[in-house]
Amino acid sequence: TLKHTSTENAAQASVSIESVSLVPKLNPDKTDGKETTDVRVIYHKPSTAFQHPNARVMLSSLHWILNVLSRIIPNDSHQGQPRNATKPRLLEMYCGCGAHTIPLAKSSLLSEIVAVELDDRLVRACRLNCRVNNCFKTSSGNSEGTHVEVLKGDAAEWAVKTLRAQYKRKISSDEATKNENYNHFDILLVDPPRGGLDRAVCDMAIKGTFSNMIYVSCGRRALLRDLDLLCMGGFDVVDLAVIDLFPGTDAVESLVHLTRR
Repeated sequence: TLKHTSTENAAQASVSIESVSLVPKLNPDKTDGKETTDVRVIYHKPSTAFQHPNARVMLSSLHWILNVLSRIIPNDSHQGQPRNATKPRLLEMYCGCGAHTIPLAKSSLLSEIVAVELDDRLVRACRLNCRVNNCFKTSSGNSEGTHVEVLKGDAAEWAVKTLRAQYKRKISSDEATKNENYNHFDILLVDPPRGGLDRAVCDMAIKGTFSNMIYVSCGRRALLRDLDLLCMGGFDVVDLAVIDLFPGTDAVESLVHLTRR
């Protein structure tokens, strides 16, 4: 279910409580990973930011992404209480206010999420969402589900810096460790604007350490262009879903799962 409250928070005039949703979470006590439990997720969004107009589609997209992640995580991550070291790290570009970030973190399927967003309003909202959903590490080092780090930055500039860091070797050991932390990811999640991915982001995906990529697209032509580049660069499309974003129009949301050959 998805409830729209649309009420202003007087203490934070630029932020409104937009929605509360329940999303599925894998039950770690079930080795088949099929049983789910509901997890409450609270979103705060700037009142002037984009609001997803179709609650049903939003939840359908989240369910599809969670199902993809549940298939690609290591098998032993379903059993007992696995160490985070056995779970993949995810880099999310164009994260917005955390509409995907927070549910994925609450699913406990990942060891860590680094989320990147350029819009300062959405960065602040995403960090707020992490706090109210307990996805930031506490002083004791604990968080509920997956630890999330939200960074402000342009996706293309981030990608260029990441590529440069991969080939830069004349740095101190401390810097090398820091760069490694921001370079080594297992999964890339992107949800770009209608114009699609910046070329630098495509290059980063191809030359990076990602074994899996999830692409959420609202621009079909840009998606086709980007998939051509990604597939020529070593990825294969293994799963695809098309969701009717606005019934009666030609607007659709495309969800694509790619794996490295």
